[in-house]
Amino acid sequence: MNTSHRKIQKSGKRPSKRVENDENSAALMGKHLLKSLGITLLTALVLLLLASLAAYFSPDPAKMVQPLALLSSLLTALVGGFAAVRIHGHSALLCGLCNGMLFLALMLPTSLFFTPFASGYSALISCLLHVAFLLLSMLGGYLGLKKGKPKKKKY
Repeated sequence: MNTSHRKIQKSGKRPSKRVENDENSAALMGKHLLKSLGITLLTALVLLLLASLAAYFSPDPAKMVQPLALLSSLLTALVGGFAAVRIHGHSALLCGLCNGMLFLALMLPTSLFFTPFASGYSALISCLLHVAFLLLSMLGGYLGLKKGKPKKKKY
């Protein structure tokens, strides 16, 4: 009877700390990604404001709108990946990819909503630009990774 009681105790024990740490780290990464998405959106607002001002004060604003909007959105993706890895601290490509996916999830419906006002990109170029958001966000994540000083070897 004593041995069956021990088996029940072993099978009914609480989850290990590793499982709890995995759940905590997933929740923490979610919080970090939301913070980085907020920074990404704030960066997008600032860059679009600067692009609008630059186009407004140019001699021919109509020619400047499309390249400046494209440049500001691509720089936003790069800065977003950079911010994601700086906030989270490690796993640069994963942070950049997740931030790029969130940014893409916001940009895709926005670009579909403003289709009548679009500048005339074809569907293929538009898809490639949306993929570029992911790639630039991953590049930003890689660039944002803190590089430690190389350790000196002791001979």
